[in-house]
Amino acid sequence: MSRRKTTLYLDEDLLAATKMVAATSARSESEVVSDAIRAYLQTDESRAAAGRIRALLEQVTARSELSDDEAQQVAVAEVRAHRKQRAGR
Repeated sequence: MSRRKTTLYLDEDLLAATKMVAATSARSESEVVSDAIRAYLQTDESRAAAGRIRALLEQVTARSELSDDEAQQVAVAEVRAHRKQRAGR
């Protein structure tokens, strides 16, 4: 699997805990974070959120002549707009 570099902003306590886990388990910090994300993506909460997104995509697709890719772009734009609005509160 290919890897890509990204920047994350973590609270100091999370960063310290990540460094401790990495040091005591002979893994890199990147591996610790990747494993944590993979574990979260397997939770019921994450699966429920993915289900809601799939349902939204199906609704958008059913109401328009957009392709699946176009519908996904609309949905992503809406999620980003919602997040931006929520962050501005």
